[in-house]
Amino acid sequence: MFHYHILYTKPRIKSIPQKADEYETDITDKRELQIRDAMTDILKQLPLDLTKTEDAFSKDLLLLMLKQYELFLDSFQFACKNYKGNTKEADIAKVMGFESNDEYNEIMFLREITHTVNALNDMADIVRLYSKKPETAEQRLANLLSEVMYEDSESV
Repeated sequence: MFHYHILYTKPRIKSIPQKADEYETDITDKRELQIRDAMTDILKQLPLDLTKTEDAFSKDLLLLMLKQYELFLDSFQFACKNYKGNTKEADIAKVMGFESNDEYNEIMFLREITHTVNALNDMADIVRLYSKKPETAEQRLANLLSEVMYEDSESV
């Protein structure tokens, strides 16, 4: 029989003096604070120590991720409000041939967020392509970015 002894020590963190106003915020949700901090950490890294085209690629990818997340939020909220535990569409589900209302809700929920899954796959493909064919990856990224930016300009 083996016995393992695990020693846990807290990491040593230097105390960094901070201004009191840096801690003031209206945000009370822990995740929202983490999102703000993550975005701040990203912005602190800019400008990047890359060539002009590499820097542009990385910023365009971030912008695409953020725009796609914005689109996801709209779809996700709609899907949650309309297809999680929904019993109002049971008659439609039956007429359409679904075995149950739950199956209908699941299919409709997935339909609402499929564009996000596709966009994430497209972004992953572009990142993988960049090492082999950076110009092609840049063009594909520019095309995807122009689509989401075009959608924004239509909604104004």
